[in-house]
Amino acid sequence: MGAGIVLHLKLTINDVLKRSTFSKAKVAAGSKGLNRLVKWVHVMEVAQIGNLLNGNELILSTGMAWKDNEQAFLSFVLELIELNVSGLCIELGTQLSAVPASVLEAAENHGLPIILFEEEVRFIDITQDLHTYLIQQHFKMITELESFSQALNQLLLSSNPQENILKLLHQSVKMQVVFIHSQKNVTLFPAVDSPEQEEWLDFIEKNQESSSVVRQPIQALDHLFAELILCSKDQPITDLHILLADRTATALANQLLREMYTAEKKRAEENSWMQEWLEGRHRDEEIEKHLVYLGMKGRHQGASVFCVELENGEAGFTETQYPYIQIVIRSIFEPLGFYILPYVKSDHLIFILINLRDASSYKERVRKGIHLARENQNIPLLFMAVGKWISRLSALDKSYDTAQKALMLQTKLAKGKISPLYDDLHMYRLISMIQDKQELDDFIQDYLKPVIEYDTKNNTRLLNTLKVFLMCNGSKQETAGHLFIVRQTLYHRIKQLEELLGKDFMEPGKRQALEFAAMAHEYMEL
Repeated sequence: MGAGIVLHLKLTINDVLKRSTFSKAKVAAGSKGLNRLVKWVHVMEVAQIGNLLNGNELILSTGMAWKDNEQAFLSFVLELIELNVSGLCIELGTQLSAVPASVLEAAENHGLPIILFEEEVRFIDITQDLHTYLIQQHFKMITELESFSQALNQLLLSSNPQENILKLLHQSVKMQVVFIHSQKNVTLFPAVDSPEQEEWLDFIEKNQESSSVVRQPIQALDHLFAELILCSKDQPITDLHILLADRTATALANQLLREMYTAEKKRAEENSWMQEWLEGRHRDEEIEKHLVYLGMKGRHQGASVFCVELENGEAGFTETQYPYIQIVIRSIFEPLGFYILPYVKSDHLIFILINLRDASSYKERVRKGIHLARENQNIPLLFMAVGKWISRLSALDKSYDTAQKALMLQTKLAKGKISPLYDDLHMYRLISMIQDKQELDDFIQDYLKPVIEYDTKNNTRLLNTLKVFLMCNGSKQETAGHLFIVRQTLYHRIKQLEELLGKDFMEPGKRQALEFAAMAHEYMEL
């Protein structure tokens, strides 16, 4: 298919006028609209159109509905223009002897062809002829699309698939093809110089809503990687062009996905070196050198380890899940300013997040990335945790160790109960370090036993009120808002807490102990 597929699957007013059924027809107005596309032919003898038309119809009429009413005739034509009708054919003689000048003027001004038959014609012959032609074209379009799809599949196996696919599309549609990658590098086929490229990009920007441009996203795994654009300054975009662009976009998405999959498998070969790095066995100089070798660009602003584990209790990831999840994580975190290095272990995936932007926005960007990963419907349910942020890359073993601790807390306390960032775990870090669980339980009972027993006996949630009150730093207004209760109810509950814990329960020392006990109670419960 080196020469491309030649596609001329369209019917214009000009084409219609060449049919034998129009041999005695003449164009009375709107000659500048003779290139309008015709998608169907419709006989219409009504004055009010309403919802009867979809656009691009060729209308046949005797003028019976408005033969004695010039204003109704003009309103009818103006409505046809508004609905983007392809043309109006009128049989003169039976109902209408002539077309008013006002109607011809309106049609001429808007480029709506008005075609006159000055002797009797059989509308049934016209509709049968044109509908047969359109159906045959539709069948031919399906055949051509199938051939085009087969050609795309062949090109996917070629040595330079992306360029060859864009070339085939251009040869088939005879339009300018523009390929914009998500990283903003632009490829035009055929290639043009820089000034002309800027002209085309400006033309696309100004004609986004017109019939001269079609934009087709290149998507994979629910992420936009690139965009394919067809544009023409001298011919409109047809439904066939849109279908061809859609098939091409699918082929390009498959090609991009295959490239990413291959790249991920290659990166997996780095696992041995990565393991030594996570164990703290590489110096800063070695690490910096290796990152340049891997292709990292720009100066880093520290790093952290991101651990991912299956949430559904399975022993680990399947071989096919590794590159799939890696591609998704990479596509999410790289645009947020991280250079990603994946490492595979038997029970979980590890990603080294090397920060390439200002360190002050690091946490916000990591939280956003985790949120997007959790929202993605194409990856399995995951537990995710991020270790301590480190400024020196040789200290990555500390981040890895804390990421594993944060991951353990995520699995114990359930996803969403606590922050996935180790740096945000605060008191939970201390709780998880206590090995003697009986001693931890004794501490909880020493401080919270009266409240726990009261809730059990009276089926109340006084402990939850205490937790929220402590979280709000003793603000009664804020606490009432969080609990969705009126202040009077809160005052009553605080009085109950004072009776159970003592009036000094909000004094600094005792308050800190109660906060620790409340968090430890939640940890033990879950």
